[in-house]
Amino acid sequence: MSQQPAVSLTEEERRILETFVHRGKANARTLTRARILLKSADGWSTSALAAAFDVCEATVTNVWTVRPRGAGGRLAR
Repeated sequence: MSQQPAVSLTEEERRILETFVHRGKANARTLTRARILLKSADGWSTSALAAAFDVCEATVTNVWTVRPRGAGGRLAR
């Protein structure tokens, strides 16, 4: 099983992502990537995330490396 780099989210980042996902008003690609970030922070492996969200492992890795950032390295709103 592939392992991912440690993804840590602040409480604010987690709240923003959870609210974003629950509203469901974005396109499917964006919502999937938000869900990947949330599950990554919960410790899911690359292969488990890829299987759960029906994406390739490269997509999962790209979500971590192309993580949306705002000022101070936090998630953009």
